[in-house]
Amino acid sequence: MKTIKEYWLMIKKTHGDKLLLGFVIFYFVDCWIIMQCDSSLDNYGDALWMGFSVATTIGLGDYTVTTPLARFFTILLGVYGCVMEAYIPGLIASYYLQNLSKRRDAIVRKHLKDLRNLNGMSQQEKRNLSLSIRKENSR
Repeated sequence: MKTIKEYWLMIKKTHGDKLLLGFVIFYFVDCWIIMQCDSSLDNYGDALWMGFSVATTIGLGDYTVTTPLARFFTILLGVYGCVMEAYIPGLIASYYLQNLSKRRDAIVRKHLKDLRNLNGMSQQEKRNLSLSIRKENSR
């Protein structure tokens, strides 16, 4: 649960919450417009299903649009879906790398005095320092 809260804070910091909300609104409106522009979609549920397969780039092929205007709005949905699919993994990777960097910096700060005196240490002291750092890094 802590991780989810941290992800959400990171999403808010990067204004991803607005991007996500904008995508959800665009998705529902765009699917409605596509349904209105193309008679091959019988109902709104079919339009949402087709929109889902386009936005997630799954491309099931259950439904296809045939009019130029519906194709245009389908392309917009596909592009926006790709942006969202790139944003989420990028955010997760950024979060992971940021945590690794924080952990590394904390370990270095904790052992800075010993690391500065590395040349004056005995082999046993170096081994003990190495074990201590590895133990803290594995947490």
